[in-house]
Formats: sequence, C-alpha cells, structure tokens
Amino acid sequence: MAHDAPPLTPMSLSMLLGRIGHEWETRKRIFDLPTARFWKPDPGVDLSFEFLGRPAATPVGPAAGPHSQMAQNIVLSWLGGSRLFELKTVQVLDELEIARPCIDMQTVGYNIEWSQELLIAQSVEEYTKAWMIIEILRNWEPLREHVGHPNTGDAGPHVFDMSVGYDLAGIRTLKVAGFIDAMRDASAEIERLRPEIAADPSGVFAQFADLKFSPTISDTVTLSTFHGCPPDEIEQITKHLIDEHDLDMIVKLNPTLLGPERVAEIVHGELGYADVKLVPKAFEEDLQLERAISLIGELNTYAKDRNHRFGIKLTNTLVVDNHKQWMPDQTMYPVRTAVARPGHCGTRHVGRCAARPADDSRSRRRHHGQFLGRHRQGKPRRRSGYGGSAGKRVF
Repeated sequence: MAHDAPPLTPMSLSMLLGRIGHEWETRKRIFDLPTARFWKPDPGVDLSFEFLGRPAATPVGPAAGPHSQMAQNIVLSWLGGSRLFELKTVQVLDELEIARPCIDMQTVGYNIEWSQELLIAQSVEEYTKAWMIIEILRNWEPLREHVGHPNTGDAGPHVFDMSVGYDLAGIRTLKVAGFIDAMRDASAEIERLRPEIAADPSGVFAQFADLKFSPTISDTVTLSTFHGCPPDEIEQITKHLIDEHDLDMIVKLNPTLLGPERVAEIVHGELGYADVKLVPKAFEEDLQLERAISLIGELNTYAKDRNHRFGIKLTNTLVVDNHKQWMPDQTMYPVRTAVARPGHCGTRHVGRCAARPADDSRSRRRHHGQFLGRHRQGKPRRRSGYGGSAGKRVF
C-alpha cells in the first residue's frame, strides 16, 4: 500500500504535548522513556561547563545527524541528561530524495547522507518546538523531582548549537540566512506555535499557554563542509558567519588530518575494526595538518579581534570504502577516531570512550558511536561511525 506522507513526518506541538501528558498520567513515561532513565543532577558532582561562553549543566549531547532533526528526539536527549545539542546541519538543498536503506547500525554504524529530510522551514519549527517543550518541562512541577537539582529543583542550563553547511554559496542564500535569523530570534515562530499549547489534547499543559520563552534559540553555529573543501573557502565561510550573522562558531575538522598511517593504526590496531577499508585518495584531497594549524590560528585571531569566540570540533568524518554493499553507493564515512588520550573522552558529546583493553576485541566491536554524513551534489555518499568521543576545543 502506497503512503502519501514522507518517511519523516513531524508531529504538531499539540500532539507532542498530548502524548507527553497521556504517557505521564498512564505510565509515568515521556516518549516511552521511563523515569528511571531520566538524568538527575548529583549535588556532589558538578558537570557544568561553558560552550563558547554559554553555560551548560553537562558537556553531554547529540552531534548533528538524522537523530537531531526531530523535536521529540531532542526532548528525549534532554531527559537523558544532554545539555548541549548540535542540531542537524541545515543546507540550501532541502528537498532531497534520500536513498534507502540509509542507516545500518550493526556495531559500526553506517549512514547515507546528505540526510536532511526536512525543509528548512520544518527544521525551524522542529527546533522551536523542542525549545518550547523543554522550557515547559523545566517548569512542570511533577517533573522537577526527576530532573531537577535536589536543592533547587532546576534542571540546569542547556545550549542549542546550530549547524550549517556545506559551501559558501549555499550559506549565503536567503534560505540559509533566513534559517540563521529565525534561530537567533524565533519570536514569530514561538507565537505562531503558542496556541497549540492550549490545544494540548491531554489538558495537562494548557496552564503554560502564556509561558515566557526566550526568543533566542541559538546564537552559535558549527560549520560543516564537504570533504576536500579548500581551506580558503573554510576561511571565507567562517568570516561570513562572524561578520554577517554575529555568531560565535565552531569549525568541524576531519580525522584525515592524522594521516593515513596513524588513522589505520587507530582504526585497525587500537580499535580493532579490521574490516573498515580506508580510501587513500581522501587523505590527499582533504585539509592537511600543517595548513589546518595555521588556519585555526588565523581564524581564532580574526574572531577575537571582533569580540567573538572560535573553536574546532574533533573529529568529524572519514571516507571509507563500502565493504558491506548493503546500502547504495561505494563511499562511506566513519566518525570519531581518537581525539584524546586512551581512557579520556573528549570535551563535547561525551558518550563512551574509544579506549578498550587490547585483548578485548569483542568489547571494542560492541562499541557504538554517533554517525553523521553528507554527499556532494548529484551522488549520495555514506558515512559510518564507531565508538569514541567527539571533542570541541574553544580557544
């Protein structure tokens, strides 16, 4: 039977609130997550930090990917303890036909991308809905004992970080510029959605119909570029986002910076993923380490001179060959090789550390990570991921 709805169909704010209210009243769950899995601050452990000068209660959160497109996924992540959210990368080409199957999650995860399955206007709505629901839940008395600090009842601050790509021409378009503007000031979108709070079919959240929401969903951005993007273009995009949009920002870098020998040593030797096939040409085409070091210094100085913060994300993605032949196309992209010493997770999106005892190959292979992706215009590409930490360094 044919379905008219696209594979990824957002639910309305009122429907999401209605589901939360119904599940809570009947099962004490939210989006099927039991309260035992909610994260509650420990008064004896301070996990807070600053991301580009913005306070966050924990350094944990999802990296940009298909999983961070939908409002309910972002809310679930918040309930689980995430306080730093890198939202799905937005680009000018938002009406893509996504090749399927597009995700394979057997130990090493593979993902076909671009992966932007929503129109930009829908992305704005999803992120606004997530922003509003989290604020409602922060103020909802029944939840405070499950996610709030024991002394204050407060769940702590969180940060939404935009992600845009993939080239200067696309980022300069009115469509992407409009997305950035809407995230910096979502007043109109919030007021458009506000009547849906009162329309909550469960009736639980109608009391928050007049709740005040901060209109600034995000005023930071993480830049995602194509593999092989020239350093001059990375520089131009960074300066454009700082100058034209007044943003503090992060630039993603790829593990190809380490060189083919070191990456092979990490992937095959230290992590034990012997079946992951590296593509030597990718190391030749990508940004080289020496130029990356000078570029980072130049952009950091440029940002500081304009009273902005600048940082880098380690690591983004790595080109590998399609050895499984389960999904279309011949190219895949693993993420998260090594950004810290063994046994130490990175500073951003901390999940599980990549380090495992050398003789524990089964443990290494069970180790999951987060998976992102993109492809050049015309031909979809795929990337995969394995366990490890994604680190962001702010200068």
